[in-house]
Amino acid sequence: MMNLNQGPTCTDAATSTISPRDLACVGPVFLDVLFTPFAQLPRLGEECHTESVALAVGGAANVARAAAALGIDVTLATELGDGPITQLVKPMLEADGVGLGASVTLEGWDVPCTAAIPHEGDRMFYTGGLPSAPLATTKRVLSEQARHLTVSLEREDMPLLAGERERGTRIWADVGHDDSGAWDPAILRHLEHCYAFCPNDEEATRYTRTNGALDAARVLAERVELVVVSRGREGLVAIDSGRGEVLERPGFIVERANATGAGDTLVAALVTAIAAGRALGDALDFAQLVAAARVAGAAAQGMPPGREALSAFASQYGEKEQELVEETLDQLSSR
Repeated sequence: MMNLNQGPTCTDAATSTISPRDLACVGPVFLDVLFTPFAQLPRLGEECHTESVALAVGGAANVARAAAALGIDVTLATELGDGPITQLVKPMLEADGVGLGASVTLEGWDVPCTAAIPHEGDRMFYTGGLPSAPLATTKRVLSEQARHLTVSLEREDMPLLAGERERGTRIWADVGHDDSGAWDPAILRHLEHCYAFCPNDEEATRYTRTNGALDAARVLAERVELVVVSRGREGLVAIDSGRGEVLERPGFIVERANATGAGDTLVAALVTAIAAGRALGDALDFAQLVAAARVAGAAAQGMPPGREALSAFASQYGEKEQELVEETLDQLSSR
């Protein structure tokens, strides 16, 4: 059996001649095996069947694939291996319109594989193989430059952030759930290099020791120019500290709900709208609409919504929502 995590050595991927890109997405990726919701979990020795299963590339690729589906020129800055799972992952990313010029190859290692099982309104995950060290903690700048960059904050030092900020990149950060329960606010030190921070309400309140999304956003706005705190079905809160704007937006209610990838899709859509030149309020509305379309399964399973699926989904809500989609994507393509 292959040991997927033994003795990796790093070699840089070939540098692309396309520079700068619209967006670089930094972080580890996984090959996700996506099952349709289980009616029940199997007992020991029992085999259960779902209607379908799909393969998709997750992790940092969730943001990259969602942005590419909206028409953003995106590169993925991640660690790829030389094993059979990586050989599946590469053509899948390329088919989704995601470039790999900012990625590196780790010899003797392979991309981890995750089974994602939706059940009773939530999800369960089982991952085989371990992710490599985050690229942002080992690289000072990317081999391929972008105007915007998305990254998840780590406890370790992240030298890439300072390097990217120095060459003019707008850095959009999020942060993961802290399974240790410590919610150490020291992780927020990285925000000094960031343009925007996009946590969910639990992450925002836990790290700031506050009791609500708006209070948390106010605390975070002292550290970073733009804060967007997502609240799921309840919508989001945003503060642009540079302009002094405080905005709240209700969420879109959808009947069919599979939240896998919704947060990453929201960030990708928000970056897309800002890159297209939309004002913050319109960008927030667009991002929530795209995320709701992902939750509702507007595209195929495991796929982010593109223009056609998004326009059809928006038409269910009204002419204003459909115009928002068309105008935003038209502005993006006409730059």
